[in-house]
Amino acid sequence: MKRSAIVSGLALSFALGCSHSTEPEPSPELGRDTNAIKGGEQDFADTNVVGMFAMTGGMCTGTLIAPNLVLTARHCVAPLIDDYNGGVMCGVSHFGDAYLGTKLFVSTDQQLSQNGTWFKGAEVRVPPDGQDACGYDVALLILAQPVTGVEPRVPRIDVPATAGEPYTAIGYGQQGDYGYSAGERMVLSGLTVQCSAGECNQVGIEFTEFLGDTGICQGDSGGPAVDAQGKVIGVVSRGGQGCTTPIYGSVYSWSEFIITAAKDAAAKGGYAPPFWALSGKSDPEEPPPGSGGAGGAPSAQGRACSATQACPSGYLCFGTAESGSCLAQCGPASPCGGGLECSSQNVCIAPAAPGGNASDSGSSGGCSLGGDRGPVKPVPWVFGALALCAGLTRRRTRH
Repeated sequence: MKRSAIVSGLALSFALGCSHSTEPEPSPELGRDTNAIKGGEQDFADTNVVGMFAMTGGMCTGTLIAPNLVLTARHCVAPLIDDYNGGVMCGVSHFGDAYLGTKLFVSTDQQLSQNGTWFKGAEVRVPPDGQDACGYDVALLILAQPVTGVEPRVPRIDVPATAGEPYTAIGYGQQGDYGYSAGERMVLSGLTVQCSAGECNQVGIEFTEFLGDTGICQGDSGGPAVDAQGKVIGVVSRGGQGCTTPIYGSVYSWSEFIITAAKDAAAKGGYAPPFWALSGKSDPEEPPPGSGGAGGAPSAQGRACSATQACPSGYLCFGTAESGSCLAQCGPASPCGGGLECSSQNVCIAPAAPGGNASDSGSSGGCSLGGDRGPVKPVPWVFGALALCAGLTRRRTRH
């Protein structure tokens, strides 16, 4: 696998917020500045784009792609090694073992706060075949419990992002390279993919990554690039000075990794896998597979339901009164299809998953620049200043 020896004139580094390595309370205390993604607007609608907080101190963005599964960047859940005081050197800088999933929290709140609603992580998944900082900057967080009342986004696992394609960026990051304005979900539309994964032909952009447009700052790491249909096509990795030249991990490039984690998360959460994890398609051309009934014909398996939105005949609604999933009823005469199995409650669910990977290593490391190097200070996002961490250590009074 060919690797870049050095970072090019794009002058890139990760868009991640950091703080001291001492363990803080399980939710961040953040200011209420009204701008985040540079040039963006306040976003109250996209509750499936979540703010992430690590007990090691970092703040990022992620996307809920299943009730208990968050897609984000790897540098949000693992330490960077050989970071050259915060800079990223492709082919040299690499990731260490991921943090414990239980040290990570996500929130669907538009404004992150100490007293907000936070969901605890359980297990981290990272690519098993590489640790380079460039090209492998994608990760998944399985939550301890499903998030209710929020419709997950669909990852576009079957169609790559293409040059010239419009997209929207969503995240909790800063408005610019300096100052403090993170912690509020913002959205910026009217952006354009500059080159697709494998076709950028620029040093510092790997074949699993594509180049975006602008507007991505510290704290937006792990956030989504969303296509015109609302599907996730990319995950923010790093970017250049002035919140420019963002590089995204390609969702299409990691489709198998994402599908495997989604099936495992469904088994752990006790619900049917999303249709895209069963079909490998981001558009259900027909109802999702995996039914009770002879032959496992296409069905309503996994369809959203609630106290006011009933499942069709032959299905039961499992979840809460506000949000659940339709699961096909099954039995000896009506076996499950689509790789599902009949549970003790006589409904079709994903088979039990094996234990998680080694990513839940218990490492307490982070992207903190504390310890023997002194307290973390707000630093620019650009490689030229050797910056890895955003200035999220300065606390401000909420107003």
